[in-house]
Amino acid sequence: MADGQAPEPRPLRVLQVGGLAGPGAAAGGVWAVARMQSAALAAAGAAVELVGGWLGAPPPVKAGTSPHGVRYFRVHRPFPGAKLRGLVSLALPRYAAAHGRTADVVHVHLCRDFITTAATLLLRRTGVPVVAQTHGMLVPSVAAPVRVFDRIITRHMVRIPALWLTLTAQEEQDLQQLGVRPSRMRRVVNAVPDPVLRWSDPEQQVFLFAARLAARKQPAVFVQAAIEALDAGLDARFILAGPDQGEAEKVRALIAGSGHAERFELTGELGPKDVQAAMGQCTAFVLPSLNEPYPMAVIEAAALGVPLIVSTECGLAPDLEQAGAAVLSEPTAAALAEAMRKLGADAQARNGLSARALNLHRAIWSADILAQDLLSRYRLASSSKQGPGARRRKEGTR
Repeated sequence: MADGQAPEPRPLRVLQVGGLAGPGAAAGGVWAVARMQSAALAAAGAAVELVGGWLGAPPPVKAGTSPHGVRYFRVHRPFPGAKLRGLVSLALPRYAAAHGRTADVVHVHLCRDFITTAATLLLRRTGVPVVAQTHGMLVPSVAAPVRVFDRIITRHMVRIPALWLTLTAQEEQDLQQLGVRPSRMRRVVNAVPDPVLRWSDPEQQVFLFAARLAARKQPAVFVQAAIEALDAGLDARFILAGPDQGEAEKVRALIAGSGHAERFELTGELGPKDVQAAMGQCTAFVLPSLNEPYPMAVIEAAALGVPLIVSTECGLAPDLEQAGAAVLSEPTAAALAEAMRKLGADAQARNGLSARALNLHRAIWSADILAQDLLSRYRLASSSKQGPGARRRKEGTR
């Protein structure tokens, strides 16, 4: 360093704590968001490590496969039938607490599961600023076991994070009911990096449903809408891509009795690259889900410039409507069938939706913009919470 020259500022040290990371689609959208954020933060110059749980033997993490550090910890079901919230790992929360002491901030993707709840509770005594993001998963409940959990644990846990990152106004209302003060909330967005692929309108029309085959996503309603559209003369194919989470049998039965079985394809779960390829070659991406707070698949499709048909119950609907970047439909078969017929008959409308979806992604769902926003939020959390551990770290750097 030359005489009189200011030293280079060191990178912000960030530990991100996710829940279940795999295998396969068991991880869900929360882990996808955590990975995206970690990669974007690393690209922006932060020193990032991401930790998550793995059912079974964790896979080796190959050097150079990620711009940030990733570490997996084995988790197990404490009893047969235990679902995501009940998966247990003692090593992951302990690691988060121990290594959080050397971080400038710990970002916990907190979803009322054992892993992230235990990590947050252990981080309480470290003094490190904790930023929590619940992805709409931490909501008040009338279920007796959840109410007991909230009375014993959640009411103490919500005092720990210095900052809460929220996606929607509804999420903020839910957190307030659980005891989080509005002054500790800051709104963020989800994002995806700019993809290499771009959408192109296929010659043979294809409508794509790419999501979990779960009741909330309404794959059966997608099939019913497709059957109505086919009966009305729409010449198109329909693809359902995603892992079964309880709806596959109903979907198959509807297709078998439709008289149009040759028009449908069930691919099962696809990898990220295959999902992108399917999106890039469809006439429109259709998501008829109910009460969907912030679907990453819609953002991924917008990044490619895919024409969108999205439920009015999607949390992204206001942004999409304002930008004219999607056809908004009631989540019913009749409404979706009409939307697909109209869009299928109007190439100009498809091209317009594509261009506006790309512009919307660049304006608010860009990974670069999100990284800078997160860094500013982390600095805010660091300045607003100075516990004993934080003071010890500062004294140690003098």
